[in-house]
Amino acid sequence: MNSEDFISQLISETGLTKEQGVAANGIFESTFLAGNKNKDFIIAQIVEKLGVDEAKANMIYNVAIGILTTGVISKVKGLFKK
Repeated sequence: MNSEDFISQLISETGLTKEQGVAANGIFESTFLAGNKNKDFIIAQIVEKLGVDEAKANMIYNVAIGILTTGVISKVKGLFKK
């Protein structure tokens, strides 16, 4: 999944504006995603840069992780197709 696909799907599932989607993508691209410490950092960045409350930021985080996970699983499955 490329950045444009990620942004489009994130916007579709969260109701973000295009600008917010691009900003959220930047946050996820620049932060290592593993670990709860980074989850808290990412959520704080979403609150700050997108101007949303913590509940909305948490929802955006969860949707984004779901999108990213689905994209990775699809790529792995694609490697094993004959």
